[in-house]
Amino acid sequence: MNNIGDFEQSAELCIGALSQAVLDLKAKFIKLQGKGAPDILKITTELRIDIMFIQMDLCTSYIACCKIGESYACRYHIKNLYAGMQEAYKLILGYGKSQHYTIWTKLGEAINREPVSDWEEHSNIDALYKSLSVKLKSLSGDKIDKLHRDLTYHYDADMKQVYSYTLAANNLEEASDKFIAYLGLFTDMTQLCDKIEECLQKRGIATVVDLKSPSIDNSLHLSLIQYLSKNDELPVVLKRILNDVKPIDNYALQLEKVNKLNELLSKQMELPEIENVFVMLNLYLTVLFMRADVAAITLSFIHSKTSGEAMLNMRRYVITITAAFSHLYGYSEDERSISIWSSVMDMIPKEAECLKAEAARINYLLKKVVVRQDMDIRTCYAHLYNNETRETNVPSIIDLMRKQDPVLELQKVMLMLKVTKRVMDFMKDVMEELSKRAHEENEKSMAELRSTLQKVNDITEHPNCPTELKEGLSALIGKVKEWTKIEL
Repeated sequence: MNNIGDFEQSAELCIGALSQAVLDLKAKFIKLQGKGAPDILKITTELRIDIMFIQMDLCTSYIACCKIGESYACRYHIKNLYAGMQEAYKLILGYGKSQHYTIWTKLGEAINREPVSDWEEHSNIDALYKSLSVKLKSLSGDKIDKLHRDLTYHYDADMKQVYSYTLAANNLEEASDKFIAYLGLFTDMTQLCDKIEECLQKRGIATVVDLKSPSIDNSLHLSLIQYLSKNDELPVVLKRILNDVKPIDNYALQLEKVNKLNELLSKQMELPEIENVFVMLNLYLTVLFMRADVAAITLSFIHSKTSGEAMLNMRRYVITITAAFSHLYGYSEDERSISIWSSVMDMIPKEAECLKAEAARINYLLKKVVVRQDMDIRTCYAHLYNNETRETNVPSIIDLMRKQDPVLELQKVMLMLKVTKRVMDFMKDVMEELSKRAHEENEKSMAELRSTLQKVNDITEHPNCPTELKEGLSALIGKVKEWTKIEL
């Protein structure tokens, strides 16, 4: 792709044009459901809704890739662009058994049912459908793409994978090429819907429905963005977080070293201290990613030009923060019992009352941030296709986005940044306490060893000590001193 800047402008226009069209189509789809309209018209209307929403979603991620100057933020949005493409494929055609129920399969079945098969244009429409099916399957991705989608939407238990994928997500031009391939396919799919509906019109079936659909415009989103742009305290904080991501590299490197050490020694002995360090590093890396990811998506929200773009960015924020907090703290008792926070709590020494008190305060704040309702919303937001109902989630996502309270969501951002800072400081305090106790234990052990060695040395200096015993004990003392660097 030669001119990314020009395409960015086109993507921005695309979101503005599609936002209201999606709402209009949703209203049409609902009305058709109650009118006894032909199944194929309901299917083409649903396919149009899905296509338009996917275009808006991908365009929003693409614009963010181009617009945000910080390199980490660009990587974050490239990951979301790829993940959005995977979700798009899953919604339209699907994987495995779900393919039997997705919209593209339903359309193919409808094309070959009566009275569609009687149309003069049937052979051309059928040929176009099959041609587009081949193009669609070529964009399916593989197991690695599926893994990357999961790493983007669900922070992995081992943050090394998240780090490695984030590091590799740096080719905007490559992502742009695949994005354009999807947009080209969507254009062809829309033309297929046009041809089918033209045939319906020739048979005297109305494909246009009188609508009074709600407006996508939400002045509260844009008013908040305008306020934040003028009062730049939050944007400055977000940019500072994005510009200072070097600790992510440092902690990822340490995590890799500790993991290799653990693998090397685990077959020989149990070392809970190393496991504790691994958990701490993993948690710290998770929190660093959380803060950087939320900073990236919140900054994109502040740069939104239209209500539709703002809502989609805020949707992405909910997906990101809930995935992170699910991994960090948990939205249910079962999740909390296996969370990293629970593992850290278990490391606090029994006598460390100050640490226990701070842990209780942080726990209180985490409970305020982690609201079960957010996870329910996230489940809908993240999955364009509903596996349980075997239907599109897009109309429900649109309803949820229109009900967003941007002021409340921005308050959650501020609370999240504060509580994660407290978590990071607390983790450092726990590590210092554990290190201090390990040092004291080591000093105690060394003192006991020094006392024992001195007693052995006294035996060698006794005038009645046999020469052979004296030489043997002296050699032993020398080896111990060499290994431990202890001085008598």
